[in-house]
Amino acid sequence: MAENMRNSRIQKVKFGDEIAEIQTVLVHGIECLLLEDVQEEFPSVNRFRIGKVQQSFIRDGNGNKLQPLRIKACIDQIVETMEPKRTVQRSNQVAEVVEAKEESNEALYDLVKGIKNDVRQVQQTSDLILNNTQEMLIQINRVMTQMYELHEYTTPRYFFILPEKHSEVALINNIQNWFHLHYKLFFLCECSDDPNKMHIAPHDGYSIKKTRDFIMTYGPYLRTTLNIVKFLLTAGGVVIPQLGNVSTVVATVIPSQLQSSGSYETMQQQLQLVNNLLDKFDNQESRAGFSVLRHKKSQVAPLQGAELRELDTYLELVDNKRSLGNLYRIVTADGHVRWVCLEHYDEISYNKKMGKYINEFEAMGGKFDEKTKEAVLIGAKISEKSIRMLCEALTNGFNIQKLMFQQCSLFESDLRALLAVILNRSSIHNLIIATVEVRRLFSKNYVCKRMTAELRNRCFKVRFYDSYQDGNELMLAQLLQQNKIHQTLDLSACDFLWHEQNLQQCLNDSENITGLIVEYSNNTDVLNTIFTLKKSALHQLKLTNSLREAPTLHHFCEMLKKNKTLVDIDLLDQTDFEDEAFVVNLLAAVRSHKSIKNLNLHIQGIRPSNQKEIHLIKSLKEDKFISHLCISTSDVSRELTEALMYASKEHKKLIHLEFYNCQMMNDDKEKLQSLQNDASLIHLTFSKQPRCYVTTEEANSCSNKGNN
Repeated sequence: MAENMRNSRIQKVKFGDEIAEIQTVLVHGIECLLLEDVQEEFPSVNRFRIGKVQQSFIRDGNGNKLQPLRIKACIDQIVETMEPKRTVQRSNQVAEVVEAKEESNEALYDLVKGIKNDVRQVQQTSDLILNNTQEMLIQINRVMTQMYELHEYTTPRYFFILPEKHSEVALINNIQNWFHLHYKLFFLCECSDDPNKMHIAPHDGYSIKKTRDFIMTYGPYLRTTLNIVKFLLTAGGVVIPQLGNVSTVVATVIPSQLQSSGSYETMQQQLQLVNNLLDKFDNQESRAGFSVLRHKKSQVAPLQGAELRELDTYLELVDNKRSLGNLYRIVTADGHVRWVCLEHYDEISYNKKMGKYINEFEAMGGKFDEKTKEAVLIGAKISEKSIRMLCEALTNGFNIQKLMFQQCSLFESDLRALLAVILNRSSIHNLIIATVEVRRLFSKNYVCKRMTAELRNRCFKVRFYDSYQDGNELMLAQLLQQNKIHQTLDLSACDFLWHEQNLQQCLNDSENITGLIVEYSNNTDVLNTIFTLKKSALHQLKLTNSLREAPTLHHFCEMLKKNKTLVDIDLLDQTDFEDEAFVVNLLAAVRSHKSIKNLNLHIQGIRPSNQKEIHLIKSLKEDKFISHLCISTSDVSRELTEALMYASKEHKKLIHLEFYNCQMMNDDKEKLQSLQNDASLIHLTFSKQPRCYVTTEEANSCSNKGNN
């Protein structure tokens, strides 16, 4: 038997419009391309040609084809593949026989025998394709089972990516050019165990930042989800509305770029482009030896919890409501968490046990609205038994969107158990507490007067709506201690005004918070609280309606210089920074910082050659940290425009740019518009109105849509 040895070189093989890269094999010192390796990628092929010349399989001294069937590799050329043509030839033979009336038994026998052989070969090819399809479905189902058992509930599990604009594969000849394309991520509704019955989530998709890092982290898993989408297209295309299998409700919210004419063909092409990107990345990362076995393993790789938890850090323009893909978290009767669209929420959430759980909740004195999925418990002294029942129900299919406790009391140990389930294992999006007494065995009881908590993916937002009470701090402490999966905390500094040290103690006791969104941070004590946490594990910081008092501007820059952990700073909201000294000091502080990678900033009052323009131009040209920039009420010069273009096109860092009430030359606007056209800029806005007016109108528009 011939001794085969895998070679490290790659042969490009073409079938139709697809090009695959197959590893060559050394057989008796000859570098060969094996037919069986090619058939694993293209099952129906049986011959090769280079140019117009059909390649003969390698034979022995007697002219017999050697096994396994193979040809000599031609690394510097593309080997084309061909399918059997004998079926067509047999049809022509039938016509010739009938035409010539040569109906001898021998001729008919040979003809029938040949047809039978053709049918057998077609059947074998069909069986091979079917077996490969069934095997892939089994592998996908295995991954889906592993994903459902994963104890990570903050993010939808199934997603895929597509280039935002149609791109020709043949024009992309460099791996870096693939990474520079603008990709969007789409989620799938987890409405079925059968991958053929899933559909795309009702959202226009999320722009991906740091494409190379994203592919490095999620590439193997994307192969599985890409196969799910391919099956959806093959099975009738529940992803594409016009193919007929999508309900009217779902079809109206399918992403707009997938609803145009020719979407089916376009998606096939773009899915293949993404598949080619993954192949090229695999080849680049494994130059020491790419193998078919490694390729197969990468196609069925599930995600780990940490990878899923970090998904939204790669996404741009995440919804303010923080519900990725407009999907809602539910708990199935078997205790698995799923993310489904609103249409399927009622269908899946109302399981066989729901009636039992509703009756038990009402026996506690509660009320449950089956239409809105809102549950209210008023005036109850909640026992340990009731808490155990409620926790069991919430983790086994009792799907509630909003839970409210009013004029209730319970023991602190029961509160801890309940919060652990609500935060980490339930479908609850909103928790409202109105005058709840928390009883303690060996300490003084405390009361939380009014609190709301909104749970959205990896973030949870907490607000207290009365003057400061000790119960506020103690309730926040309980929330943070029981939280295991949410990594970003959204709070208002006003809720802890003059009690910032108490807030700091709560944050220091938290195990999982790595990001803060702080509203109304307008005094130095709040900034001290943020920047002097003991654990120093803060990576993301977003300030809204903040830094409006002059003393806080300088103090923020000074505290920033001492910080060593921040990676992302977001100061982009309706507040625009006009103070020249602050802008100059902020850019200098971020430049000297060792870990900050992204700065989102809103600047007002830029004029040609003033200090704000000089230092902003310098930062855009020399630094790589400004990713989102908003400019208001300014005169935008040609020099500033060129710096903006350089930061976007050359540094490939500036991806989001907005102008409000600015003076700017039309040809400069056109130059920036060209950056959006070639996907260097993901978002570009020109408006004659102040930003606060535009954002208010957008918020009202979204609110009106939600009410309709």
